[in-house]
Amino acid sequence: MAFNFGAFVGGMSRQIVADIEREEQYELKMKGIAETEAMRQRAARAGERRKKQAALEASVGALKFLGYNDQAAAAIARQGEYAVGLAQNIGEQAMKKGVDVNTIYSMPNIDSDVEVGSKDMTETVNAAKADAPKISTSVMGLDTEAYKNLFAEPDKVESSYSARLAVISQKLARNPERADADALKTEQTQLLSDLRTMKEAEREEKGTVTPSFDLGSITSNTNEIRRGQLNRYGFDVGVDGQIENLTEGNMHKADLAELEVANQLNIRNQGIEDPNMKLAAQGIRESAVRNLNEYGWNTYYNKKDRLKKAPSNEAFVSSMKQGEYRQGQVVTVGNKVILYTGVPDFRTGQPFIVLTPDMDM
Repeated sequence: MAFNFGAFVGGMSRQIVADIEREEQYELKMKGIAETEAMRQRAARAGERRKKQAALEASVGALKFLGYNDQAAAAIARQGEYAVGLAQNIGEQAMKKGVDVNTIYSMPNIDSDVEVGSKDMTETVNAAKADAPKISTSVMGLDTEAYKNLFAEPDKVESSYSARLAVISQKLARNPERADADALKTEQTQLLSDLRTMKEAEREEKGTVTPSFDLGSITSNTNEIRRGQLNRYGFDVGVDGQIENLTEGNMHKADLAELEVANQLNIRNQGIEDPNMKLAAQGIRESAVRNLNEYGWNTYYNKKDRLKKAPSNEAFVSSMKQGEYRQGQVVTVGNKVILYTGVPDFRTGQPFIVLTPDMDM
């Protein structure tokens, strides 16, 4: 059988044409798939943009509802979810307290597109919560002092003078150097004055007065005064009220401080005449006097050659007025032995203790 070259060539040509057509169809199919994927991706991106825009508009709307002005609301919303959440929290708190939120949260660079990360925001908020000095950031103008005050818990309104005075004393005893110490002391003075006025009216009406201070209030007042006096005499006082640097050589100074405590408790009680406070002051005074008597006699017997001597009562008083004696110094006046305390005793009114039975001064 003879080979039909024409048929062979014809068949090969048809095959080549078929292959080319299949390749073209494949390319068209791939192109169609690629175009479809690109369209899908474009659609997805457009959808994401719409979602973000919707979220942005919703955030702006919520912030404006909370009182932020248009520019501040838009600028905050551009910073992301963290910033919006923080601003909403601040706005809600400001709304509750009737505060203009724009005084708490301002935007100094409102036209800026600078992004603020969560780390920056966290540091700013933590600074505010830690009672740090007022700061402002370059983008998020958070007035940290106003922020702190906005979220500060209000002082509890106490039901009695005694309770409020106890709270003030507790605060001052824990930290005498606190930022609001002067304000607390002013309130304390006013409360004591008001209490005196009330008790005076009660005495005029009934002839007697009811107790004004309970045990807790007396303890708080005592601890406040004691810490202050111990510090003044050079003692370090721990959080539990214990003296941390008490030695045998300075024990008498702690007793001198106790005399001051008794004296100041008595001063606070003047015009109020609370029997419980009076008993507390007397007990503290008597304990201090006993200890100082022991210290005075030990000094007298062990340091006779170094004792101060005054020829007469008048000379003693004159030297005392001129500041010639130091606190804790033992002085002999004739046969009398006297310990100079420098603290006016609320029982005798004198800044000294006579150690001998002869009390004639």
